[in-house]
Amino acid sequence: MKKSFFVIISAFILAAVLCIPGFAEADERLASMQGSFIELFPEFAKEEFHDYWIECISKYTDDPEMAETFYKMLVGSCMGELHGQEAIDFYNKNPESVVFDCFFLNGVAEITIEGDVITGVDADGKQVFSHTYTFVKDEPLVIYGQVMEDMALHIYKADEEGDAFTYFAFADDTPEETYHLEFRYGSTLENIGNYFEGEYAYWLAAAISKNYAESDMMQKCIKLFVDENMAEMAEETEKIEISTAEELAKINENLSGNYVLTADIDLQGVEWKPIGTYAPSGESEEEQEIPLESAAFTGTFDGAGHKISNLVINQPEGMALGLFGCIANSQVGNFTVENASVGGMVMVSDVIGYAYSSLVSDINLSGGKVTAHTGELSAEGMYGGIVGAGMNSVITDCSASADIVIPDSTANAGIVGGGLELTSVINCTATGTITAGNDCYGLGGISGCGFGADEFTGNVAENIMITAGENCFWIGGITGYAGGFGEEYGIPETTVSNCTVRNVVIAAENAEGVDDIVGAPFYNEAAAAAMGAPFDEPTVFDIIDCVIE
Repeated sequence: MKKSFFVIISAFILAAVLCIPGFAEADERLASMQGSFIELFPEFAKEEFHDYWIECISKYTDDPEMAETFYKMLVGSCMGELHGQEAIDFYNKNPESVVFDCFFLNGVAEITIEGDVITGVDADGKQVFSHTYTFVKDEPLVIYGQVMEDMALHIYKADEEGDAFTYFAFADDTPEETYHLEFRYGSTLENIGNYFEGEYAYWLAAAISKNYAESDMMQKCIKLFVDENMAEMAEETEKIEISTAEELAKINENLSGNYVLTADIDLQGVEWKPIGTYAPSGESEEEQEIPLESAAFTGTFDGAGHKISNLVINQPEGMALGLFGCIANSQVGNFTVENASVGGMVMVSDVIGYAYSSLVSDINLSGGKVTAHTGELSAEGMYGGIVGAGMNSVITDCSASADIVIPDSTANAGIVGGGLELTSVINCTATGTITAGNDCYGLGGISGCGFGADEFTGNVAENIMITAGENCFWIGGITGYAGGFGEEYGIPETTVSNCTVRNVVIAAENAEGVDDIVGAPFYNEAAAAAMGAPFDEPTVFDIIDCVIE
């Protein structure tokens, strides 16, 4: 989403905005920005330019699907709708979601610079403002609290004060050099040079000439944007080849590297230490969910279609266990795990114990076994064939055949994923068994929990036997429980669509909240009393075009 697609945007902003050719004289600078300008990114995103984007991106990848992913990421990187304190609050809670707002604000659709006069009109051509401006000073940029002495915005002040256009602050991007403009405007100078604090946080207007179609300006702008960002990413993603069990284990010595598997690996007889470990980033409840990046695997792992077999881990009091223990802001996929057996207390899987803000794709698990053990933290459980616990992640195009066994008073077990929060599961298949003791909850063919997931789409659960002891609850063919409260709370309502449940048998005594697709919404009286809205109501989910056979 962000090493993962979800968090590289800060690098994009710095690469695209802060290419400083040297401070020009004020009058020369304004003279280089004459003409009428419209918003850049809506023009970037027009379908007519799609093929040219792909052509430029293909210089850096020969994978058509990856090129399309990069295209969407680059175009979307500066089309946010949040800025100022609203953005600060949201991105503090959801750092993997950061994108810049590069639109014009305050009702402006077009600006014109004519001499030293700047004029703005709305979408109907009605004038919003028009002032004469005089250069004031260069304002050093502040990036994540650090003053960048060699980088600046160039400030102009209107001859009339008192509106949102009193000050214009231009970056050193001009049509002459980078084929577009970048600027801010506001009523005060306070924080106008600060990208991540204050009323201008996460906002920098990007513009292109209104008459760009009369030349190849747009194509040049696209190529520059791709080259600046993809070249930096290419350097960061140079692949380290892995062909032996010893080399695989040494990933723990460089957890931010980018790896590709070049041979099948047999871990028979290897005392395996999971790649990456979980450690909380702080003491608050929110920080407990965010792994410490220095301990987790934050790189990429491309299995290149190879197989890893005979993994064994048995740590009855262990947490975040699997081939990978904990991954954060990472991408892991494109390999098979065969005949794996992992036992532990919490966040346990044959492949990935805990996936935070990561993409997990194209993993095939066959002959998997996950065994949970009772311990201090086992009440929340989180046991899955491919992912034990998932937060803010996506699991896609995976298949799992596994047997999962959990004891009394544990929870959140599924054959693909165990306890998944704000994590979508797309086009995955599952087969196998789940055997639970008494007083358990959250059992499902695909996942035990899907709380706050955007979507469960195209998944198939087939030939699965779910057996639970007495007084268990929330058991479903696809997921045990799911849903959310809407975007206003940052917890999406879940859409379960185009899923198939085929020959899934649920055997449970005195169970509540049992269904062929989703066992139940999430609702807990203790949580409702402690936290109030929105937890005082059950979560909401939709089931669309699902099939039970």
